[in-house]
Amino acid sequence: MKKWYKFLFLPVLILALAGCSKEDDDVINPDAPYHSLDMKTDDGKVTQLQKHKVGKGVPIVIMGDGFLDKDIKEGKYRHATNKALEALFAIHPMKSLRDYFDVYEVTAVSYNDFKTFWTNPKDSTFNTAFGVQVGKENSAGGFDSILMPGAVGKAEEYAKKAIGGERIDDATIVVIVNDFPTNGVSFWGLSSNEYKEVPTGCGKAYVNLMESWVEFIEMSDFSKVFTNILLHEFGHAFAGLADEYVSGELNWEKPESGKESLTMFQNSGYYRNVSLNSDVTKSYWADFAADSRYDFEKLGCYEGGSHQEKGVYRPTENSIMNRNTEGIVFCFNVASRVMIYKRCMKIAYGDSWTFNYEDFVKFDLEKAKAEHEELRKQFPEYSKPMSLGAPPVIVNKIAK
Repeated sequence: MKKWYKFLFLPVLILALAGCSKEDDDVINPDAPYHSLDMKTDDGKVTQLQKHKVGKGVPIVIMGDGFLDKDIKEGKYRHATNKALEALFAIHPMKSLRDYFDVYEVTAVSYNDFKTFWTNPKDSTFNTAFGVQVGKENSAGGFDSILMPGAVGKAEEYAKKAIGGERIDDATIVVIVNDFPTNGVSFWGLSSNEYKEVPTGCGKAYVNLMESWVEFIEMSDFSKVFTNILLHEFGHAFAGLADEYVSGELNWEKPESGKESLTMFQNSGYYRNVSLNSDVTKSYWADFAADSRYDFEKLGCYEGGSHQEKGVYRPTENSIMNRNTEGIVFCFNVASRVMIYKRCMKIAYGDSWTFNYEDFVKFDLEKAKAEHEELRKQFPEYSKPMSLGAPPVIVNKIAK
């Protein structure tokens, strides 16, 4: 009787052990990519990284995609958000406006990281917190690096954990993507066709962390590349700035329709760092071009902007909205700086605030001039335009 019981129990025990082995196979298998085991404990936690000292606080919410539970516990997530925090305020005018901003971190636990994606990009079970896309299959069967926003609505929900729903239209969301290539993209919704001096609504900037998983890759220059691209995308997301570079594949198929769309965006407060008119006296930066105090910036109407080679004009030969060079952090031109300043002040003080030209010059001139002089010392070839990042993605929410 005892022997019969033992043989009956044995297969049950083996089945039970087999079940445990199958469930935990990817954990105990040293060759299997690690995935998060605890999706709840640290997810959605809010930490204020910086508190405003002036005004009512201009909110920025930083979060990450493709970070595992262990990345949060080991400090990699905080390293990434702090890196973004310092990059955001690295140069003027953001550096000079820093005291106006509240900056929050919201943790987001991803099931997988992007190293796992590049190990097996065709794995249909791959999953991250916000579903950002970092790769796209090409005609040769390989995968090219891209960066496309995923669950934008979910990013807003995580931001609301920090600032509440009532302030979401004042917020800029920064998503740091745990991937290496030098990619960035921004996203916002155009919700009104009313004339506005300052853009409104919640913008999102997505930027790769640009820290390699391969130890031998030299990383010294990538910190400045990260700063350039993050500030470029933040310029889109926060102040509604246009790209100032030319990109042939993004030329308007119908130039007249393209010009109508650009005019509509400009009437809503966006894209005022480019012009459809070659006459600088009819540009948004005309006052600065006529002011000899800004001669150092060589303001004019340089043909090529908003990806168009012809018919669109930018204020300066170069700026951070136009190009990126390894090891050099570029400057915002005055047409961009004034839009960043206006958006900041409008959120900080509300409708009671009105723009005063001389107040802005007092805030801006000396800092901008010093920054430009230093840049020209570092990079005398500050002349040739070059593509940077991807164009902002605009969702037209206006009822038709």
